[in-house]
Amino acid sequence: MASTGKTLPQRISRWKVIAAGLKPLLPDLPHLTDLHGQLEQVITQSEDLNARTEAIRSESQDVNRTRVDLARSGDDLRQRLGASLKTQYGFSSEKLIEFGLAPRRPRGKAKKPATPTPALHPPAPKAA
Repeated sequence: MASTGKTLPQRISRWKVIAAGLKPLLPDLPHLTDLHGQLEQVITQSEDLNARTEAIRSESQDVNRTRVDLARSGDDLRQRLGASLKTQYGFSSEKLIEFGLAPRRPRGKAKKPATPTPALHPPAPKAA
């Protein structure tokens, strides 16, 4: 028995133990009947809410799984449409920008300095 646990299921378990143990004694302890009834209502409501929480958690996981699947499908469709548009207009067409696609840009050549940079120190003569 969980006598010191702080999780809700452990607490409900403790409530059930005291309620079950007290039930046969209620005829001898009539002043506890009202409190016992209130505790049983709390137990019932807590268990109902726990079941509801689990159902909502399950539904939330299903919704999230569906969202991920839709996102994958949307990405795939966008890529396919983008490939078709690139085929239609050309890979370097500026028209692709209208559809949120980047046109292929030609690579620039590496620029060489127009004049060679003079060395700070002249090279040492080679010894023969």
